[in-house]
Amino acid sequence: MRGKKENRKERGIELLEFALLVPFLLLLVGGAVEFGRAFYTYHILSKAVRDGARYLATSRMSFTGTLDTNAQSRTRNLVVYGTIDTTGPRILPDLLVSHVNIPTPTSVSPTEQYVTVGVNYPYSPFFSFIMPITLTLRPSVTMQFLGSVTFGS
Repeated sequence: MRGKKENRKERGIELLEFALLVPFLLLLVGGAVEFGRAFYTYHILSKAVRDGARYLATSRMSFTGTLDTNAQSRTRNLVVYGTIDTTGPRILPDLLVSHVNIPTPTSVSPTEQYVTVGVNYPYSPFFSFIMPITLTLRPSVTMQFLGSVTFGS
């Protein structure tokens, strides 16, 4: 008989414990989802930048180390749209051509140059109450230049 009275006094304690744990569980799940989204976005950006660097590494460069402006424009389009022309949707909604960085090539020797393609992408979190700041994802890839060098104008 004694067990039934103690049971009656503790009747809602499980509901109270659950109510206290639910916010922490939701925060944990939301953080995992947000981390997954950020990692996925960075992965998409790094693949796009790698494709852009590969395209630029096989383009043309002048003997003074200046990259072809058309190749730079096509590289930016390739990173943003996935194609060298501006057809189709962007690979990420807020990614713009102006976010793509192509610094001047690095010369190690007269026969060895490296090109770099990078992106500065402002990542906006889905759950702003978990991560209230905007991150800037900055993947970049450097590849050896294997294209053709032009002499003259």
